[in-house]
Amino acid sequence: MSTVLGTFGIGPDSEVLYRLVLRQDGQTVPEYAATLGWDVDHLHGALRPLREHRLVRHNLDDTLAAPHPRRTLNRLIERESVHLELRRRELDEVAAAVSDFSAEHRAGQTDVGQAGFGSAPFDVVPPDGVAALVEDLLTSTTGPIRSFHLAVAAGPATDAGVDKRAREVMREGRELRSIYPVSVLDDAQRLAWVREWAALGERQRMVESVPAEFAVFGADVVLAAATWGEPATSAVTLRSQLLVAAFTAVFDDAWAGGLPVPDQDLEQDAETRLLTLLASGFKDEAIARYLGLGVRTVRRRVAALMDELSVHTRFQLGVVAERRGLLGRRP
Repeated sequence: MSTVLGTFGIGPDSEVLYRLVLRQDGQTVPEYAATLGWDVDHLHGALRPLREHRLVRHNLDDTLAAPHPRRTLNRLIERESVHLELRRRELDEVAAAVSDFSAEHRAGQTDVGQAGFGSAPFDVVPPDGVAALVEDLLTSTTGPIRSFHLAVAAGPATDAGVDKRAREVMREGRELRSIYPVSVLDDAQRLAWVREWAALGERQRMVESVPAEFAVFGADVVLAAATWGEPATSAVTLRSQLLVAAFTAVFDDAWAGGLPVPDQDLEQDAETRLLTLLASGFKDEAIARYLGLGVRTVRRRVAALMDELSVHTRFQLGVVAERRGLLGRRP
């Protein structure tokens, strides 16, 4: 059973007890147990995490008291937001080091291969062979196709054979998921290309920036640009299960934090979109591009929303907006 306080490791029974103490402050432990139909030992078990998080006090006279939740819960929210920011920075550092680790791995595998113990775990695909390989992988693999696009409406995706085969596999029911940079919204031609594929059934997300260009074909193979952070001209294929799983995880993490391509035919409340973008970690400049507004306008609206919802930080704004159901749902 999911609970609001589960975010802090507080279980359902503990939350039930907490809500009761908030409503009926000052009763004894046996009285609360009788109200809930629990034995005293069960209540003590539910009380323990509430005491550890200082949400409820157990007084010497065996009564329970709960300080005002605005103060205690905001303290927990601030603590978790600090942990989240530290974790995010750690992940950013790891992501930045991926290319360095990959280069060292390639160098090590090349040395091993030259010594006669094996070969590098990837194949290099020359520029004139990328489109044919994509067409073959569309046919020979199964499962969802996950694609990161740095260059939109360019590269092998525009090849006639690839285009035809991709449309065929989608009609056959294969799922295509693509992540695009929000800068696509600044280019009418590229945006039209994205919308065309959406109409064909491609599932899409937008992120502030795309770290690299690659596609994961089911659980079988990764086709990636030969250089991290640059569009795919030449490419490499990776078939190691570990590497396929790693690239899949990178994509799925970005997908979870991405937003839908703005629907040109559906007017969504601008405030809802703004809150959803903030909650997803978009910077002001990317929010302005996504909403078609000026950066100063975005900042004024954010300040107004913080004042309206009585919060002091952007993180709190996102949490409160989610609690109140103010965020747009991702399809």
